[in-house]
Amino acid sequence: MRGMLISFSDPNLGLVPTMVPFQYNPAELSRTITVTGGVQGGPALRVQNAPVEAYTLKIELDAVDAVDKPISGVMGVQPMLATIEAMMEPAGKLGVLGTIGGALSGAVSALTGGSDSGGPIPAPSLPLVVLAWSLSRIVPVRITSFTARETGFNAALLPVQATVDLGLTVLRPGDLDSGLKMAGFLAEAYQAARSVLAVAGVAQGVELML
Repeated sequence: MRGMLISFSDPNLGLVPTMVPFQYNPAELSRTITVTGGVQGGPALRVQNAPVEAYTLKIELDAVDAVDKPISGVMGVQPMLATIEAMMEPAGKLGVLGTIGGALSGAVSALTGGSDSGGPIPAPSLPLVVLAWSLSRIVPVRITSFTARETGFNAALLPVQATVDLGLTVLRPGDLDSGLKMAGFLAEAYQAARSVLAVAGVAQGVELML
């Protein structure tokens, strides 16, 4: 089984996914759970929000042995890097159409003092990104950090080898708009799977003591 990132440019419809399968499954994945601060002046165990869960992982990209391939042979791993980077860009901000659309929207906004309907301009939305890592870890995430190290180049100085350090924050059902049906389902399923594993962990604790 191969892990991957799956992105949907339209978070509401989620019909056309962009998949970035990991060329090599990361040998290590770090997971951090941070408990939010307690309620000021309240009981010590009472908190305001659910804990924040974050992943960090390293992706290896290598096109050295793919010089005979039409894309990798000419462009190296640059397209894969660009695909991951696009997952951090608000929808419609990349490409010629996004630029034209943004310019038109800005012109209308300048004339109306708001959006084209006279109201406030809604904040742009990031693409919906899903981390698929085993059947029990298919969860919507937000990419919070991206660090690429390009370690080899072709004759055109395009990278043929790179490592990407990614930081991901898990999105819980309460973090998602009600319209994001698919993301909400995945978030609910992920939390339900964790609950089932926690119950199994009680039995496993006894099992390992015997």
